[in-house]
Amino acid sequence: MRGEVSIDGVFLPTLLVLAIIASAITLVLMRIANVTGFYRLFAYRAMVDLCLYILVLGLLVWASPMIGFRQ
Repeated sequence: MRGEVSIDGVFLPTLLVLAIIASAITLVLMRIANVTGFYRLFAYRAMVDLCLYILVLGLLVWASPMIGFRQ
């Protein structure tokens, strides 16, 4: 994974870009989980949200060479 991404001449850390993308994906997944009643299975919704975010971010970091962030 490269260290920086250039967006209109502004260099941003790759992990920051992936974290922002993971936040957006997690928000969508949280809405889906709320509508389907997935949260009724767990006692602590905040912990489920945190774990979901970490899983999505880890998946994005793992898949980053495939989505265009090359070394």
